[in-house]
Amino acid sequence: MLSIHEHASLEEASVELLEFALAPSNWMAVQANGAAVVPAQDVQHQRRVGPLRIYAVVEVTPSLEVFLRVAFRAPGLSPVKAADHLELFLKQRLPLTPNTEWQVEVDERRWIHFVRRYASPRLQA
Repeated sequence: MLSIHEHASLEEASVELLEFALAPSNWMAVQANGAAVVPAQDVQHQRRVGPLRIYAVVEVTPSLEVFLRVAFRAPGLSPVKAADHLELFLKQRLPLTPNTEWQVEVDERRWIHFVRRYASPRLQA
């Protein structure tokens, strides 16, 4: 069984996880029904900082649209606190800018997902 890499700080986890997730060879295809991989099943795209679990992946849809998904899970975590974690997590590599739109979702396993377009509206193959 694979284990989740543990880090001392969110910044440290960010450096390693974003480098891994943003590499095109690690991008993941979204299934035809629109369902992505559930974070609990994918430990390669996860890191842990204390009780906080972090998931980051670049998803490619069947129509070749590309999205960045970052999700957080911890006991008692609220969407507002997760947004603070997102800002800190992205700060070194992809700082948040005004008017950047993120979709926010909370799934049945209490993961708080932040999703936004990562590449131009459509890749050309």
